[in-house]
Amino acid sequence: MEFVKVKRWGDIAVSRLGYGCMRFPTADGKIEREPSKAMLEAAIKGGVNYFDTAYVYHNQESESFVGEVLANYPRDSFYIATKLPVWLLNQQNNINMLFEEQLKRLQTDYIDFYLIHAINASRWNYTKENKVIEQLLEEKEKGRIKFLGFSYHGDFETFKEVIDAFDWDFAQIQINYADYDMIGAKAYFDILAEREIPCIVMEPVRGGFLANPPAKVKELMASMDNKISPAAWAMRWCMDLENTPVILSGMGHIDQVIDNLETFKEARKLSSAEKEMFADAVDILKSVKSVPCTACNYCMDCPYGVDIPGIFSIYNIQQLFGNNFRANAEYKDFLELGKGVDKCVDCGKCAPLCPQDIDIPGKLKELHEFLLNVYP
Repeated sequence: MEFVKVKRWGDIAVSRLGYGCMRFPTADGKIEREPSKAMLEAAIKGGVNYFDTAYVYHNQESESFVGEVLANYPRDSFYIATKLPVWLLNQQNNINMLFEEQLKRLQTDYIDFYLIHAINASRWNYTKENKVIEQLLEEKEKGRIKFLGFSYHGDFETFKEVIDAFDWDFAQIQINYADYDMIGAKAYFDILAEREIPCIVMEPVRGGFLANPPAKVKELMASMDNKISPAAWAMRWCMDLENTPVILSGMGHIDQVIDNLETFKEARKLSSAEKEMFADAVDILKSVKSVPCTACNYCMDCPYGVDIPGIFSIYNIQQLFGNNFRANAEYKDFLELGKGVDKCVDCGKCAPLCPQDIDIPGKLKELHEFLLNVYP
């Protein structure tokens, strides 16, 4: 495992691969504990020591599950990152109560890396108005938070304001070879590098999309080295970046753990030929029209039963692979199960929760007609 030390973080050494704890396998809405525990233990054996969870992951089950597994290891052998969901705070601003609950769930006396979760313009306004940073600094002074940062899913102007507001210990943003140019993620990344704020990478395979890219991208990568998976190539691209001490992977299967451990065995830099390959891959992706959904599920559960990420996934797969029959059949199944767009009442609750700023109600209506008629 490659380990990294960061000046801002003192003498600690973090694993370059971090375990994102939001995509464990589930059954009946609950984490499947045995396979998930086996994956965490395999990652730990392989050298992973950075574990990223959040209060809301897996319907608030992730923190407790991760805490149970990590309790079997010395506390100084791993680093926990978790997050404050400011959208769940009430007018009385119950940060202390929620933070205490997180410590209890994680079976620890302190959090190594604590983030204000998924900041956007509205959540940043709440953070400022309710002096959230000031309250978290009190916990930091007590030693119960070691490093304070934020994860971000908003516009660039708000991002610059957030960066200017506080001397952050780190920031977590979505970086991958597709988004770097296609949605302007480079601009966010460059500010962090300029300010020497460590960048924790999330969505390096864009919610799984880059693990199973279009056939032309797969062929391009295989021509370079057919033993390296598309997901591993995406990770290698992130590893080539400076100022990325931890690259998170939401591993949901043991094969993904094994593949990642092989990828992160040592530091890797891209050759000029490999960089050209990624430039060609991005050109291919730019030619594909898709919805920029990463299946984060922040928009769920829809109160009317619409499976928003599922519908976007059906459309994206159709756009990438051209299987019109499959797309039409799968969407009709959604309609029969009460998960289709016909159940949408345009309440608008989902759109403000979307980290990718998708106009969810408008896009759903568009896709409803498309998916119904894509196959005769």
